[in-house]
Amino acid sequence: MTNSRILKRAFIQSVRRGTGRAHLIAQANPGVDFSGYIIQAALKNYAYDGQAEPSRAQYIYQLYSIATQSKRIQRAVLKGLATEQTDTWTLTQLFELALLFAQHGDASARRALYNRFLRNPIEGADWVGAQEIIELDGLEGLKYIARKFGQALAKNSEDWQDDHLIRSFQEDHPTINVWQELHALAEQDEDVRRYVQTIEATLAHYATLQRPRTEMADLEEILRAPRQGYIRFALKKRGLEPHEMRQLAEQLVREKRIAVQENLLYIFTLFPFPLSYEPILELAQRKRSSRNRLTEFATDALRHLRAPKIREFALQRLAVTTRPSMYTDMLISNYQEGDALLLTNIISRFHNEHTIETLACSYTEIYQVNKTPECAAPLLALYQKMTCGIHRNTVVELLIENNVLPAWLNEELPFDSYAETRLLHQLQLGRSDEQSFRALV
Repeated sequence: MTNSRILKRAFIQSVRRGTGRAHLIAQANPGVDFSGYIIQAALKNYAYDGQAEPSRAQYIYQLYSIATQSKRIQRAVLKGLATEQTDTWTLTQLFELALLFAQHGDASARRALYNRFLRNPIEGADWVGAQEIIELDGLEGLKYIARKFGQALAKNSEDWQDDHLIRSFQEDHPTINVWQELHALAEQDEDVRRYVQTIEATLAHYATLQRPRTEMADLEEILRAPRQGYIRFALKKRGLEPHEMRQLAEQLVREKRIAVQENLLYIFTLFPFPLSYEPILELAQRKRSSRNRLTEFATDALRHLRAPKIREFALQRLAVTTRPSMYTDMLISNYQEGDALLLTNIISRFHNEHTIETLACSYTEIYQVNKTPECAAPLLALYQKMTCGIHRNTVVELLIENNVLPAWLNEELPFDSYAETRLLHQLQLGRSDEQSFRALV
């Protein structure tokens, strides 16, 4: 493999993960053309969860800025903006890239932003691009959006709009009376009038749905809930007293109704089971059934409990499982020095993006509870595989906390795709300056 091919392979691996190594490689090798890989990353948002993780547009724009064929990249981005029809979070990234081009004086990018907005929108994502147009042109941009939404409403009278854009604009521009501006425009523009009237009708409808506050749900009502999501919400709002947790634990031990058992077990995935761990471990050791989730919830509940037999159970299952995070979670409460080798080996066995993400959730929690310098090996192994910028940020934080952040990774941080990770580098510089000052004093 030639040096150029090695560099390109390292570049695309980095850019898919969103790490700063890609920038360093491109910067150090101006004679190598990485534009094709930058285009790939622009036309596909590689973030594990594009909805949760902010767009990587700024990250890609930095790479574009030092690329040898920037015009080629720009043309590909604007073509992608015009044609993307399946991935909402890729489309948001393309809009943000076009905004950056337009803010730097690119007239074709400005036209592309306006031309794409509400033209063949992805279902459920007609809002995409509105924020970029507003950021580019302020009130005039908002008026354009109001007009376009009004035109769309004329074609689909059953559609609706809320006031999110208007509220957001008002917060950012407190000196402008946005409603007054839109009402004035609505007097002479039928499309804007339709948009404003639709929002007002939506707000009036919401007002009729406002329910008076009810008494806090009691435990029996929570246990009868058909959905575990409601249980989580209700208990977060209500909380549990120690005597109530014990009461629920005693009920679980004697409960025979499967549905109630499931809900009780789910509660103890959120709170530590206050009695002896044996009943929970016994349920977790059962063969899984398609008829209920008892084994799943019992396994999850063991993450809060500490006992040699729980650790032994976890290690046995980790040797054979294809869903490792279910059992690495048990090491949150049962970690022992030396487990870093086990956790590092587990990462080497798996390559599926979703499995790596669940391991990232598990490992970061393990090392948030168990502070140790040996966290470096498994966390760095994760860093080299994960596409989630949010968990990568936590990984870097843990490496810093344990004083095991390697110099090569610190060098990448200023160019990471995730803004909070870039900030960690600045904080590191601040600490270094403070330590140098103290040494001089």
